[in-house]
Amino acid sequence: MTKEEIYEKANSVIGIGGMTGNERLFASGLMHTFDKAKKKDKYLARTILQALKFDELSISRIIGYSIDSLKYPNAWDFPNENSNGLNNDEKVILEYSDLNEIGIGAPLRGICRIKTNENKSILIDNNCGGPAIWTRNGLKIAIPIWEKSFFSGTFQRIGIVDLNKQTLTKYKKKFRVLDLRSFSGNLILGIDSPIHRMKTVEFNYENEQIEKVVGIK
Repeated sequence: MTKEEIYEKANSVIGIGGMTGNERLFASGLMHTFDKAKKKDKYLARTILQALKFDELSISRIIGYSIDSLKYPNAWDFPNENSNGLNNDEKVILEYSDLNEIGIGAPLRGICRIKTNENKSILIDNNCGGPAIWTRNGLKIAIPIWEKSFFSGTFQRIGIVDLNKQTLTKYKKKFRVLDLRSFSGNLILGIDSPIHRMKTVEFNYENEQIEKVVGIK
């Protein structure tokens, strides 16, 4: 079954938002296909659940945890460049370089810079993970930043670059492996540890303790 056929069946279901998972699968006629795909083709099984509007946390719990099943971009696979999407003088690009695994089969880290229309290159941090996520207005970006300590081992903090204030703010809260998905207003949404012991992330930076603020120019 093609992706288009799956979405056609899923889109034919009326009132999907008020249904349980099994009801969605049954009403769409995709129950049998999903049961087979879950055993033999996890990518197809994931596509079916996405078409039926399952949330990412539920999908990963149902399908199982593996790097291959993660939605792109993710901490193991993300683009080297991430534009803020603006088409004026405020257009900037977050650029990664020297990306490498923090361990065998582990997520990536690299040097992170902001490149402006004026050809300025501003260093953000030498140990940035991804994917980073821009606000809709393109003036702030949240970045997973790797750190290491004797007692905590390797972990991540959320760093927010504010282009107007020209600052990088690192927050105290520690995470295992961040998979950031949206940044709207003061709220950052995503997943922590998408492979093992997954948890949802709802990070309101206005209510979080700050580790430090550094200027970037």
